[in-house]
Amino acid sequence: MKAKRTSLQLYEAHRERLLSYANRLSGDRTLAEDIVQDTWLLFARQPVEQIGAPFQYLRTIVRNLFITRLRRTRNEGTDGVDFDAATQDMADNAASPEAAASARETLARVVAAVDAMPPRQRDAFKLYYFEGLKLREIAMRLDLSIPMVHRLIADGMTICDRIYEEGL
Repeated sequence: MKAKRTSLQLYEAHRERLLSYANRLSGDRTLAEDIVQDTWLLFARQPVEQIGAPFQYLRTIVRNLFITRLRRTRNEGTDGVDFDAATQDMADNAASPEAAASARETLARVVAAVDAMPPRQRDAFKLYYFEGLKLREIAMRLDLSIPMVHRLIADGMTICDRIYEEGL
């Protein structure tokens, strides 16, 4: 009786042939290595006992990954472009020091506004936004009606929104 092979054993048995196939498709040994590695990551998740022809299955994964990468590079316009040249003019998404300082100042103003709210409104607001309680739970805890809790939270949010918009 033939012993069952694991996905790793199947992959290792066919790895060199897959690498050669990926290299023929891409013409780039490094890209071929990446594709074959990604093939392993996808193949390792599959129940191998259900795969009748593992080499053909692996080749299909390699081909599909190559096609996906080819489409992506064509869509991004990075096909044949030097990485350093392509990334040289990319914008840094980090906030400027001024924007970070402004955000901290706005946050401090919002926190101060929440602390300055009347006690019932502040408690309802904090329970809803910071502790994640539902309106019904807050109403029971504060001995208020659900519509009253909703109004307190909505009014508190209006105050916070106004402060946020002033900070922009």
